Amino acid sequence: REAALFTHRGLSGPAILQVSSYWRHGEAIGIDFLPDCDDDWLLAAKRAAPRTSPRRTLAQHLPDRLAETLAERLALPPELGAATDKALTAAQGRLADWPFHPNGSEGYAKAEVTVGGVSTAGLSSRTMEAKAVPGLHFVGEAVDVTGWLGGYNFQWAWASGRAAGEAV
Repeated sequence: REAALFTHRGLSGPAILQVSSYWRHGEAIGIDFLPDCDDDWLLAAKRAAPRTSPRRTLAQHLPDRLAETLAERLALPPELGAATDKALTAAQGRLADWPFHPNGSEGYAKAEVTVGGVSTAGLSSRTMEAKAVPGLHFVGEAVDVTGWLGGYNFQWAWASGRAAGEAV
């Protein structure tokens, strides 16, 4: 439900940054363009206004240029009333899980957070000290803890840093 941006370099924005923590190269990601619409919203639109174009219907929920592009790619008839219910149901399904195949990321230079690090299983949760090497402490992103975007990673860095600092 976060914002996504289509840029000259590809997809960006909070939603994409969030997904990037889980995405692996070669995998597809699916975008739900209309998460707040009912399962049969397009069929209901057909019954309410059969002469309306798919683009105009999408533009009620999405920016005009995005609505126009998605309508073209869905290849529906010029009016909703001319589309079969099966075709509209398929279009709804595609809009709810539109596949994208990213070809990469901006890498660590543009990363908001990193994923991975020293396993928490090997650390004291009270002091952040390595169980196998007394006196060695790990904090923040050096540990395999990754929070939801929005300051949680900062909170983890500060809290783990304080725990280690107080321990030493």
